[in-house]
Amino acid sequence: MAIANAIREIHNALTTVPAVAIPTPNYDSISMGGTHTKAGKRVTPEVSKTLSSAYRCGNIISDDIASMPFQLFYRMGGTIQRIEPDPLLRNMPYLIEISPNRWMNPFIFKKTSVLWMIYWGNAYIWCPLGSRELFVLPASNVFPEFDAWGNLWYRFYSPSGKERLIPDVEILHLMINSTDGINGKSVITYAKETIGRQLGAHETQDRISGKGLNPAGALYVKGSLKGPDETAGEARKKIKSEFLDAISGSENSGGVAIFDEKIEKFESITMKPVDAQFLETMNFTDLEIANFFGLPLWKLNQGKQSYESNTQQQIDYLQTTLNPYLTQWEQAARLKWLRTDEQTSQYFRWIRESLLQMDPKSQAEYLKTMLESGQMTPNEARQIKDMSSYKEGDGHYFAANMANIGEDGKLISATGIRDLPNGGK
Repeated sequence: MAIANAIREIHNALTTVPAVAIPTPNYDSISMGGTHTKAGKRVTPEVSKTLSSAYRCGNIISDDIASMPFQLFYRMGGTIQRIEPDPLLRNMPYLIEISPNRWMNPFIFKKTSVLWMIYWGNAYIWCPLGSRELFVLPASNVFPEFDAWGNLWYRFYSPSGKERLIPDVEILHLMINSTDGINGKSVITYAKETIGRQLGAHETQDRISGKGLNPAGALYVKGSLKGPDETAGEARKKIKSEFLDAISGSENSGGVAIFDEKIEKFESITMKPVDAQFLETMNFTDLEIANFFGLPLWKLNQGKQSYESNTQQQIDYLQTTLNPYLTQWEQAARLKWLRTDEQTSQYFRWIRESLLQMDPKSQAEYLKTMLESGQMTPNEARQIKDMSSYKEGDGHYFAANMANIGEDGKLISATGIRDLPNGGK
């Protein structure tokens, strides 16, 4: 206990002494507060989520990753064994599989980290010295910087406004779209113009729907608008108000406006949505947003899809969209969450097979092939189906008519006889 307290005091002393900061390139304006696009819309991570396509893309990717088991393995020679969670030691498998911290379960912990990566370009997971918990820091409040000796620190501002300087060794930093290896850039940074156009399109659609699909236009009147007891401006407002009351709003769509002899004609001055192929344009913009996120259209219930190709589509989605997130996390966890002497024999791995859930027939054929080829024991196959093991189920099996190839290149049958006669028949 005394040693632990001494270590904690040294740590606090180091982290409370302000480093001589050499600022690193900070977050772009999209993450920090948004910028106005050419469409005149201010785009921020939260504003972008008001678009169903942008929200759904981030939600699908984060849900799929959060649903995957993240486990720690031990490898020595030809033996590979999974390290089980230990609630007493609160070892790393316990933190990533059972309870990362006192507030989060593993799903929320992983999903939150991925969402920060997608919408802010960075995710910071803090494992304080002497603590057996993992905390997801809000990326909006964390700023990497170097001291005069080239050491990397993370300046964190808590919600209460308290400032803390955290050493690099305690932070697992995940990022996407980085150009310097220190700061990431969010998907929103690159998709801002596309998202801005879609925000403008939705606003236009809301205005049109709110007016009952009635176009804007110009009213022509005869003579002077000015009455005996009113100004010309007041008269214009009165006529405009009467016209809008009669036809505007979805509940008044198709209404009839009645005026006196002053109204000469009404002339539409805007283009109808159907003429502008408005809906087609919005759908194309959704496609562009999905491309920025790297999400295939079939995940958004669009595009061509068939039941037979589902497995192949899932494999492609795993390789092209999810693997960059998963591989980076595996590598970073090995460096930051394992001691140097453990890094040669232990490694983290996402169980990607959990994403490729097969139909019963395909799974039965897969397990049969793995058993007959000796790659899996019956008990290992039963574990996949959450079935209990049995005493004789730990042996490996393969077809009796198969033979091994000896060092001299000759075939050796299961009985040990070389040069099998008649081709081994």
